[in-house]
Amino acid sequence: MYKIKGQELDINYLEELTPYVDSLKRVSERGGKLLACSPFRDERRPSFAVNLEDGMWIDSGSTDDRWKKGNFTRLLSYFMNVSFEEVEDYLVEKYGEILADTDALKLTLSIEIDKPEPIIVPFDELKKYQFRHGYLEGRGISEKVQKAFKIGFDRGSKAITLPWMDVKGKVINIKYRSVSDKRFWYMSGGQALKSHVYGLNFIYRGNYNEVYVVEAEIDALYLWSHGIPAIAFGGANITDVQHKLIYDSPIEQLVIATDNDTVGQKFKRQIAERFAGVAELKELLIPPQYKDVNEIPPEQISEVVKNTSSIHHFLWRLSC
Repeated sequence: MYKIKGQELDINYLEELTPYVDSLKRVSERGGKLLACSPFRDERRPSFAVNLEDGMWIDSGSTDDRWKKGNFTRLLSYFMNVSFEEVEDYLVEKYGEILADTDALKLTLSIEIDKPEPIIVPFDELKKYQFRHGYLEGRGISEKVQKAFKIGFDRGSKAITLPWMDVKGKVINIKYRSVSDKRFWYMSGGQALKSHVYGLNFIYRGNYNEVYVVEAEIDALYLWSHGIPAIAFGGANITDVQHKLIYDSPIEQLVIATDNDTVGQKFKRQIAERFAGVAELKELLIPPQYKDVNEIPPEQISEVVKNTSSIHHFLWRLSC
């Protein structure tokens, strides 16, 4: 059993990991463990293992003590591309027991509890990251876009800083992305990303009607670098809050440009189902040799983005 917020959860670890298996290399299952090459860095021989009984994982080849081992929440946070707290909420909602005995629920409706004001990251917090690293330039992100999105570099942890902003342009969290491997993490105490949409403040500012929707921030930044308005959910899931944010926005047409993998295809269907009737929907047909839009070479991107089709064709293919 896995304990979160005082609840004992009977988590199906293999089921939770299955959508992300095709992103791993040399995967096998043996002795109650899932074995693979590390998801956090490049390696040829598998040194990563997840215990399917308790969800604990170990990366024996890691040279960073902070990433040698951890619990299932931390691992799922990495795969889902969301914060630790958001994974806890997800697991409790999915596996937590609903109390049948209403007497066990202590309702304090007569007491008004003041909710704390949402955290806004002060500008001084960003000033210490006012450095530039060539990592994003190497991935095709222009200097103009990096400045607009307040991208920085944390010299201490050697990580790119990707501020998340609300629709008014106020910074509500910071994502840190290592420049040496695939690790990422978030600032402590920041707002939950599930209540925001990356890049949506620029959609309001430019009053854009046609917008591309992707999973990751770097994919969105790459499209913006080519003059293509884009938003990102930061993962492969849509919350009711995010749905309303887009419903209230200037967006009239969504071009779905999710990744060319199992998770991306599943997310594409979720977007199509959630926004049917809210906006005109199309899908970007990314060539099969590319995993995501950021892998499309700059000289091909303008041609590829013309390759869209009605999302109804996608849904029809799924039903066949």
